[in-house]
Amino acid sequence: MFTRLLPHLPAWRRALRRRRRTLALLAAAAVAVLLLPSFVPASVQGTDVVVAAQDLPAGTELAPEHLRTVEIASSLVPAGAADAVGALEGERLAAPVAEGSALLAEDLLGTEGMPLDEGTALMAVPVPEVLVPHLRSGTRIELLMSDPVDATTSRVRAEVRSLAGSAAADDPVAVGASPGVQALVLVDRHRSGEVAHALGTSTVTVAVIG
Repeated sequence: MFTRLLPHLPAWRRALRRRRRTLALLAAAAVAVLLLPSFVPASVQGTDVVVAAQDLPAGTELAPEHLRTVEIASSLVPAGAADAVGALEGERLAAPVAEGSALLAEDLLGTEGMPLDEGTALMAVPVPEVLVPHLRSGTRIELLMSDPVDATTSRVRAEVRSLAGSAAADDPVAVGASPGVQALVLVDRHRSGEVAHALGTSTVTVAVIG
């Protein structure tokens, strides 16, 4: 076998010499592919981030089919983003999340009850779906309450704590409000009775004030 190859060796050597530059470039490219990642700054290296696999409404209990991971530059990862699907399974959304958006801690309902601020009461208030994208924990709103009997109007400031799922169209506490989700809000304790009465008997309009 070796004796058969001997006559071809000079031709192979000539071919290698002619392609020496091409082979050198290929070898250099291979070395670069192996070494370049170690020189890339950590801020631009890829990091896994969990995003919504589809549009998810408020109140969704997260399951694997709702989520997927994408790789983005570390410098672009938003604070509170999860890097593994398993870390979010079983969590419930406090607000809607659009397909492809990162799932953040602020988008989730807390698993433990948060302490109430002194002098406040926690109440459920129906809000129109059109306002949901503008509501997050800490959003300040105003409840505009119109009494149809004496034609008076009053205003109560409130602060959103979370969103708690869909409200049925025939919900008895949603008198005068469009079907939407229930917002858990903090109101002044001294005015909680007034708000509760208005939710049952009056027209309550929610306004986002920042």
